[in-house]
Amino acid sequence: MRIQKFLQTTSLSAIATIILAACAPANQTTTTPPQTTELPAGVSIPGVTNVGEINFRTTSTGAQGFFDGVNGSNAPRIEVSGTEPINVYGWAILTNKGRPADNVIITYGDNNAVVAVAPVNVERPDVAKVLNNSAFANSGWNINFDASTLPEGSLMLKAWAYDSEAREATQLTTTREVVITR
Repeated sequence: MRIQKFLQTTSLSAIATIILAACAPANQTTTTPPQTTELPAGVSIPGVTNVGEINFRTTSTGAQGFFDGVNGSNAPRIEVSGTEPINVYGWAILTNKGRPADNVIITYGDNNAVVAVAPVNVERPDVAKVLNNSAFANSGWNINFDASTLPEGSLMLKAWAYDSEAREATQLTTTREVVITR
């Protein structure tokens, strides 16, 4: 009951700030290089010829959002058949620019191997309402990709809000463990 009341009276922005503050070391920004500089076949990032051009940051004051779920589940861990498509979704904004992120980059592993790039254009009136900014009305993202492009076993999927002007990708709140079975 206390948690429900807290969620009803606390804005999504405040909740995101609390979660981000709890998960990140104080005043520290970590940059993680990509595993390879090549983008996978069929994946493109506007204005980028290779992933090495992007600065991946785990903390930032300029971007905000959530990696909501995988295949309709918001569970932190989900098992997926290697022969089925994977659907990932959430929302992402560039708070310092007052608009949705340009794209969301989906990666896995410690070295951030790029799996997919999602456009940010899905209606999210809940985000606009909670953050009291109509510019965030289309801040949702949603993309399908082939599970066979991922290695078998357990891996962590991450979602990154991408700012094409700064060529910076900021990790969104939450990661999702996906177990690929063949």
